[in-house]
Amino acid sequence: MKVFSFFGSSALDYRGLMSRQQDFLIAGQLIPVGRLVILDQTHSSLVHECSESDCGAGLGDHPQIPVADGAITNIPGQFLLVRTADCTPVILSDEVSLTVAAIHSGREGTRKNICAQAVKQMFTNYGCRPENIHAAIGAGICGEHYQVSTEIWEEFQTSFYNAGIQPDLPRHRYIDIPQSIRNQLLHCGLAEENIHLSGICTFDNEAYFSFRRSGTHNRQINIVGITNE
Repeated sequence: MKVFSFFGSSALDYRGLMSRQQDFLIAGQLIPVGRLVILDQTHSSLVHECSESDCGAGLGDHPQIPVADGAITNIPGQFLLVRTADCTPVILSDEVSLTVAAIHSGREGTRKNICAQAVKQMFTNYGCRPENIHAAIGAGICGEHYQVSTEIWEEFQTSFYNAGIQPDLPRHRYIDIPQSIRNQLLHCGLAEENIHLSGICTFDNEAYFSFRRSGTHNRQINIVGITNE
């Protein structure tokens, strides 16, 4: 068995997937829609631990996993999906224990440190050691283009400092979410060489959906799972 992961672009969109609700092929991997797990994504810090009964969540008459912005599984053939357009997708994988997590980490999820919550649950409930966990941080809006109010900027900064972590704040009222996530993962004990940033800014790159750039309500999809191949 091995880990399969995929970070999407606008070439494979969430609305199209929801409209078709058919099995699809990405990067040579067949994804049966009945094996997907789709989350509600409410900008929470809730990480759902999946069971077999969660397969198909978010499709047909099977509701999305409520509230959650992250999911963990060690079930072969189950695929976790998070959708993003400026928020940052994060995929965690431990090939020793064969456990994976998919995380939607927007500004609020990052402020609440959802990635640390996922790492904690992977360690506590699945036996994953932080030094064995690899993190891939996908396309999201970069610090050059993410300006917020002074109140939000200060709240973000305070939350990080209270947790003993350095946020990445390029200048007043700007936040670099992907780099801030990297700092959180380092604080969790992940090895620096096991944290990989895509470096892709969704605002800059028109191959990606960006709400800030165009006001779109569509999303790219990001998927991780454990395959039997």
